[in-house]
Amino acid sequence: MINTMIANMMPFMPKSLVRAFAKKYVAGKFPEDAFRITKELNEEGALGTIDLLGEFNKEEKKARATVDMYKLVLDNIVSQNLGTNISIKPTAFGALLDMDFCTKNLTEVISYAYDKKVFVRIDMEDHPYTDFTIDLYLKLNKDMPGSCGTVLQSYMKRNLDDIRNITANIDKANIRLCKGIYKEPEKVAYHNRKKVQENFLESLDLLFENKAYVGIATHDDVLIDGAYDLIKKHKLTKEEYEFQMLLGVRSELRKKLLADGHTLRIYTPFGEDWLPYSIRRLKENPAIVGSAIKGFLTGGK
Repeated sequence: MINTMIANMMPFMPKSLVRAFAKKYVAGKFPEDAFRITKELNEEGALGTIDLLGEFNKEEKKARATVDMYKLVLDNIVSQNLGTNISIKPTAFGALLDMDFCTKNLTEVISYAYDKKVFVRIDMEDHPYTDFTIDLYLKLNKDMPGSCGTVLQSYMKRNLDDIRNITANIDKANIRLCKGIYKEPEKVAYHNRKKVQENFLESLDLLFENKAYVGIATHDDVLIDGAYDLIKKHKLTKEEYEFQMLLGVRSELRKKLLADGHTLRIYTPFGEDWLPYSIRRLKENPAIVGSAIKGFLTGGK
């Protein structure tokens, strides 16, 4: 309840205060900030996923600017030899305007990345875009094998069916598995925490069974422990999966995963739209507020 109250107050707080609160979770406003943080993560032994903030865009000009910015990011990933891939969201590329326009923009970036041998994660947004995102992943993987992967969310009731569909069409699918953060209606998503956790582990088991490479994206100890059990069950090597975390969250867990020799990837967002991103994420998932406050007060320790 307290977390929810704080999250709902964020839009009315001074921008400087919100910035002080959010700076551990966003690399900064500029691409150079993301490059700097990525280098720091690489020195620590972690990988990155650079993401330009600005989803739910309704301007064609901004969508095209997003394409250009990602090309700049990709150029620097190669020239600076950064250990990172990129993450892209359909609504940042014009999904709210026209799906053909969005597809063209997304394909342009993924093709550019493919030529540079940089992997692209097509992020999953709320349920109106689920079919579009999965269909695009299947098509682009056929045209450019191994170029990209997508995200599945364990609070979605359709999740196991989507796994079966994807793995039936791709020999070695690349999936980021997370709980899900958007506010979804009960008809499409589970709202019970335990059920979401159960579906996460059942989804992970099914993905491993079908030889998918999974980015296990969670800070939940129950899911971390469950993932360890499933890794042992399927006798996976540490090259056959990775863990993923958000920037600035649970640094002690990050250190433990790295110390145990697991591949770890940290989501590294940047951009002018850091404020709406921070407020939206906190309002959509108030549970993050507690972790954020702890990190803010303890310096992320």
